[in-house]
Amino acid sequence: MLQEIAKNVFVEQEYEGANVGCILTEAGAVVIDTPMVPEEARHWAKTVSELTDRVLYVFNTDHHRSHILGNQFFNAPIMAHEAAWKEMANYKDTFIERTKNLFKKRTEVQKQLDQIRIMKPELAFTGRLIMYKGGREIHFVHFGGHTPATSGLFLPDERILFTGDLVVVNEHPALGQCNSEEWLAQLRWLRRQDFAVMVPGHGPLCNVDDSEPVSEYIRALRSKVRSQYKSGRTKAEAAVVISQMIDFFTYRPGEKSLIEKRIRAGVSRVYDEMKAVYGNG
Repeated sequence: MLQEIAKNVFVEQEYEGANVGCILTEAGAVVIDTPMVPEEARHWAKTVSELTDRVLYVFNTDHHRSHILGNQFFNAPIMAHEAAWKEMANYKDTFIERTKNLFKKRTEVQKQLDQIRIMKPELAFTGRLIMYKGGREIHFVHFGGHTPATSGLFLPDERILFTGDLVVVNEHPALGQCNSEEWLAQLRWLRRQDFAVMVPGHGPLCNVDDSEPVSEYIRALRSKVRSQYKSGRTKAEAAVVISQMIDFFTYRPGEKSLIEKRIRAGVSRVYDEMKAVYGNG
């Protein structure tokens, strides 16, 4: 259901995958992320077309499938961090095939995905980009942490932050491509800010304090993997951490194997971080 969280600032949180948004200016709209299920992406594009007759840019907060797969349904240039461009430029047909594997029990979605083309960014930024357009000031901000590309969008007049996957609410964050120390540092910075509302990458609208469970999760995973590493366990043996983390957040019935895979990727990543810090002995 479309929500107007401030004047001409819209959020849709009912699609599968990431939250998406739309900011209207007098010159046109900035769209934030696109749904990964093509039927939902078409619906999002139609919804936006009913709000405005012009989309200036589609801003991808990351390069993961839940943020980008609906890009082709918008007649507008794609914006993202430079690291997202580098990732998306290397996506092959296998990326779509892996996405289809997530929908083995939903053949209608698999058929829709056959029509998807990866639309990579035409505009890339590195640190912070400020846009003055159509009577609005819009900040595109790089965070990192979750991935090297993770970015958000800030509206200073309304004190609204779209966090990308720097913050997710009530679900296991994905650490498979993270820099966990950087992520924790950015979350500490976040909690010192004064935002009226935050739109997380996944989950309901929130405030800065709602980022604390993400920090707790990252700290817990780091602590458990560090203990495994310093005890001389191999990366494969450190996978015991999966069962220790699986119930940190609730998950939907049938999602257990997906969450376990997500945690496994995080354990692998953090194990490599510990190896870089503590060496081989």
